[in-house]
Amino acid sequence: MLALELQVPPFPLLTTVGYVRWPSGVTHAKRQFDVFDMIICTKGTLYMVENSIPYEIEQGKMLVLEPGQTHSGYRPTETETEVYWIHFQHPSSSKPKLMESWQQPLLETTNQDTVPHPATIHIPKFAAVDLRIIIPMLTEMLNVHSVLTPSRSFDLHILFGQLLVQLQSGMITGSSQARSHLIGEKVAAYLASRLESPFDSQQMELDLYYHFDYLSRCLKHYSGMSPLKFRHHLQIERAKRLLTHSELSLVKIGEQCGFNDNNYFIRLFKRQTSFTPGEYRKRYQAFL
Repeated sequence: MLALELQVPPFPLLTTVGYVRWPSGVTHAKRQFDVFDMIICTKGTLYMVENSIPYEIEQGKMLVLEPGQTHSGYRPTETETEVYWIHFQHPSSSKPKLMESWQQPLLETTNQDTVPHPATIHIPKFAAVDLRIIIPMLTEMLNVHSVLTPSRSFDLHILFGQLLVQLQSGMITGSSQARSHLIGEKVAAYLASRLESPFDSQQMELDLYYHFDYLSRCLKHYSGMSPLKFRHHLQIERAKRLLTHSELSLVKIGEQCGFNDNNYFIRLFKRQTSFTPGEYRKRYQAFL
């Protein structure tokens, strides 16, 4: 599926949201905007062309028209057609690309970070959407937009962000990788909930009802990591928090992070952070 990849920050900002009901025989005007134009059809069919590429936006489909591109209708509506539209800004210069992977690699973080971490949001260029979920969101956005104040404007941007998250989620669940992605999420959550317990591949199979090799492949597709590597990452992240915000001994911290061998804990921590646990504590401890 073709998708627009938007780097965040900055966040996409909504400029307007609207709704129209057209009778049969209406052809969309020829226009060019400096903003993205998201069109969602909830009844009938709208016939649009963007840079010589035709699109039939049927009921339950959406299309995102890109800034600076000329778009217009190429044939009139044949039945009564209902359309929502959203104009939004984002300084993205990337072209739609075919999404072949929904991998979610873990970012390196600390609880002392002072710079926002990079993020991405993917929205479909042209795709089917679940109107049962989308229409209530659009209705709420229209209600807020109808009586706009500075504080409600912020609310509107939040609602728009939730809509983008829903569109991205719909892309993932509708993709050929949906099952693998869902199981990868379950494996990640499972490992995060059992850091203090020994790593046990057989128990994981029993608890999650799949062979360990399949669970490993799903997690690899989801995070780019094997289960053991993912677990080590989570263990070290927990150790960082405890070193920064507790007075527990290094041995106790290792135990609470699932390390029975303190020497192994120290070696792994230094391998992943370039610091020993003691050095990390001295550098980042939040209190004297």
